[in-house]
Amino acid sequence: MSIIQSMSICFLLSLGLFTSCSEQKKYTAYQCPMKCEGEKTYTQTGKCPVCGMDLDGIETKNK
Repeated sequence: MSIIQSMSICFLLSLGLFTSCSEQKKYTAYQCPMKCEGEKTYTQTGKCPVCGMDLDGIETKNK
């Protein structure tokens, strides 16, 4: 394998690493996994006031 091919492979692999890091999800809403309060959501992490379980991050549609 030539040096140019090796460098190209390393470059493409490094691009893949940077893209996967930038695709981490940031949740904007949190909800009880047991849905104790129906579909009620919160803007911060914490515990469900009804059952005490940790709130889960949920994906919301961008408006």
